[in-house]
Amino acid sequence: MKRRPAIVVDFDGVICENKFPDVGEPTEGVQEALNTLKKAGFRIIIHSCRTSFSFKDLLMGNQLDRIKDYMKHYKLHFDDIWVPDKPVGIAYIDDKAMKFKDNWGEITENLLIKAQKIK
Repeated sequence: MKRRPAIVVDFDGVICENKFPDVGEPTEGVQEALNTLKKAGFRIIIHSCRTSFSFKDLLMGNQLDRIKDYMKHYKLHFDDIWVPDKPVGIAYIDDKAMKFKDNWGEITENLLIKAQKIK
């Protein structure tokens, strides 16, 4: 069986408004985008540095549970959450990155095009 391609999505500033260490409101279009990507066959993986040791004195409670509860509360589809201590940096350089600037429609459209190419 062929494994579904994964889309890895950052939590703070992409899924929700960046109000760190609090959690902001869902970004505009996120629910529709995640549902569209799910229907297109993608696995949705949420990634966050909320569990980073860098923030141990700043954050209270279990951040993994906080992310799960948030996603369920706002009915935001996800398949998995990975929080293996994502390093905190001023930038993340990646050959497959898609810059998020409140542009869920554009991102979804580009991912659906990529999905057609890998089928």
